[in-house]
Amino acid sequence: MLAISQLMSVLAKGWEGKCLELGVIQRKRNIKTPEDLMFLSLYHLVNGCTLMEISEVGRILKIGEFSDVAFMKKFGKCADWFRWISEQLAHKIVTDYSKPQYLEDYRVIALDASDVVEKGRSGQTFRLHYGLDIFKMTSVFYKITKQEVGETLRNFELSEGDLVIADRAYGTMNGIEHCLESKADFILRVRSNCFSLYDEQGGKIDVLSSLGGLDYGQSTGFQAFIRRPGGLPIPVRICAKRKSESACNDTHKRLNRMASKRQMEISEGARRLNEFIVVVSSLPDNISNEDVLETYRYRWQVECYFKRLKSILDFGELPKKRDSSSLSWLNGKMMVALLIEILMGSNFSPLECTEESDAEYLEGNQDAQSHHSDEYNFISPFNERDGACLLQHASRKTATGDSIAVGA
Repeated sequence: MLAISQLMSVLAKGWEGKCLELGVIQRKRNIKTPEDLMFLSLYHLVNGCTLMEISEVGRILKIGEFSDVAFMKKFGKCADWFRWISEQLAHKIVTDYSKPQYLEDYRVIALDASDVVEKGRSGQTFRLHYGLDIFKMTSVFYKITKQEVGETLRNFELSEGDLVIADRAYGTMNGIEHCLESKADFILRVRSNCFSLYDEQGGKIDVLSSLGGLDYGQSTGFQAFIRRPGGLPIPVRICAKRKSESACNDTHKRLNRMASKRQMEISEGARRLNEFIVVVSSLPDNISNEDVLETYRYRWQVECYFKRLKSILDFGELPKKRDSSSLSWLNGKMMVALLIEILMGSNFSPLECTEESDAEYLEGNQDAQSHHSDEYNFISPFNERDGACLLQHASRKTATGDSIAVGA
C-alpha cells in the first residue's frame, strides 16, 4: 500500500525552493515549511477529508496549530506551485513520445469532462470541464457547472495557436463555430448524426460510401464543406482510417453488449461507421492525413490518464466558492495522478494505446464511460513521519475526546 510519504519521494527536484519562490509560504506561521504544506495538501487531495480534519492532522503531527480557514487560504495559493511540479513530472511520464515538428506552433489540448459528487448531505453532482496540455500534462482550462450543462467546446476559452483534440461529444457544428470564432484549430471525432458534409458543387457527401473501399488498416482523406445555418460554407478536412479486423470485431461485440444492456437498437449505419476512425480537422494541407490521425491518437494516449484522473477526482469535495481553491484542487489532482503513474512505473506509449476507449462508441453514452473508481483507491495517509509510526486507516481522538477519522 502506497503512502503519502512515497508520493513525496518522487516529487520534482527543487519543489521546496519553488514553493518559496512563488511566495506560497511567506510568513512562517503555523505551516512553516514546504514539506509540511505539501504533506497536508496531498493528504487533503488524496483522502478527500475536510478542512477541519486537516487542521486536526496538523495538530496530531505537531506541524502547527491552525484553523480550517487558514489552511484553505494557504491551499488556495498552491495552484501555480502544483502546476510547476506537474510540468516537471510530465517529462518522466511522456518519455515515449515528443512533440512532432509539425505541432511546434500549436498548444495541443485534449478536452474532457467528469462528474464530481459533493460530499455531505446534499450529495449534489457537479460537472468539471477541463483541458489538458498533452505534452506538458498540466491543466490549462477548468470550469465547474451543474450536471445538466453538456459537454461542448463553448465551455472553454480558446485562442489562436490552440489545437483542440476531443471525442465525439464535442464534434458538433456549434463546437466548430466556436473554434473558428476563437481562431483555434481542431481535430474532432465525427459521429453519425453530427452534421452534413458537402462537396464543392454543393452535393451531399455520403461518408460511408466514401470510405467503403478501405481495407483493414488503410487510411484516406478528402476535402469537404459544412454549412452554417444562413452562413457561408466552411472548408474542412475529413481524415479516416479503418480499424484492424480484430478491432472491428471487438467494436461490434461491444456495441452488441451496449444494445443489450440499454435495450436499444443501433442502426446499421452507426455500426459501419464504428469500423472507422473518422475525424474532422482544420489543420492545413501540408500536414498529411496520417499525421492528423496520429495526432488524434495522442487523445487516445491520454485516455488512460483521464480515467486515472477521473478516479482520483472521485475523492473528496470539489471547492466551488473560491476560484483559487478550485484551481489548486484541480492542479493538485493532476499532480497526484502523475505521481501515481511514476510510482507504478507505467509510461505512456503510442504503441501500447488501444484504438478506441469504451466511452467513444456512442456519443453521449455515459454508461460506457469507465471511471474505475476502486482501481486506484490504494493511497494511505500516513507512513513513518517525525520518528513515529502512525497507524493507517485509524481513528484519532481530539483534545476534547471527539473521534475524527483521519484515514483514507
